[in-house]
Amino acid sequence: IKTWVKPDGILHPEFSQVTTATGRLSSQNPNFQNIPKRGNFELRKALVSRFENGSLLEADFSGLEWRVAADLSRCKTAMDDIINGKDIHRQTASIVYQKPMDKVTSEERTKSKAISFSPLYGAKGNNAEPHIKRYYDDFYQIYTGIKRWHKELTDTVLKTTLVTTPSGREFSFPKVKRLRNGGVTGHTKILNFPCQSFATADLVPLACYRAYTKFKEENLKSKLVLTVHDSIVVDVYPTEIDKVKEILTWAMSGLDEELVNRFKYQFALPLDIEMSIGKNWMEQNEIK
Repeated sequence: IKTWVKPDGILHPEFSQVTTATGRLSSQNPNFQNIPKRGNFELRKALVSRFENGSLLEADFSGLEWRVAADLSRCKTAMDDIINGKDIHRQTASIVYQKPMDKVTSEERTKSKAISFSPLYGAKGNNAEPHIKRYYDDFYQIYTGIKRWHKELTDTVLKTTLVTTPSGREFSFPKVKRLRNGGVTGHTKILNFPCQSFATADLVPLACYRAYTKFKEENLKSKLVLTVHDSIVVDVYPTEIDKVKEILTWAMSGLDEELVNRFKYQFALPLDIEMSIGKNWMEQNEIK
């Protein structure tokens, strides 16, 4: 941190839009996208507001890549689960531990989080223990629309070598081949890139743009300072907390209108957000 603080006393990472394969924002000197999440990673305590009595506010999209996968695939079951607020991690634990969802413990739910969405990116659990493998087998039986979409993606790449997102971003796989087991080479990237890219390289930057524009219109002193995957971080001037919360809610949850205007794409699912705030980037309190 001491190395990269600028003469004005503020830490300014160097941002890039062309480094990551999916197009999401990255940074270096220092790399803020790879700092471990909150918890006991105390380096985050060193990251504080530039304003006297200011705060750092972080707004996260809730389950963004899961919602994007459901929306792009138009999988009815996944969309219904999201709209109805189904606890996907509890469903995962129910399958893994072979018990009704209402009997799943908090510990079992937490342990199952790591595998809930891994099938979205082509994971099949072939080397997993039998009770974990059961989940991978059941996932595609539950979410048949996602299974169909995955097949469409691989079939399209075999024919054209390209995957295209609603924003027009193209991913090229010129050396893709069909394997003897029916799969294709590079299948993880073929399934992962359109989902992760549309979420973190299109939706999140558009939300930043909307928030930044509104900050300028309202003449706020607060600063949009960072995005990390599906979250936005703001350095908040002490008297502007309520206004920042209001603008971020508008900017992030109202992206459907932006997508229609820019890309003629109708996002059919609600975009939920969670917020936290604190005097530093580690000690954060959830905003209800």
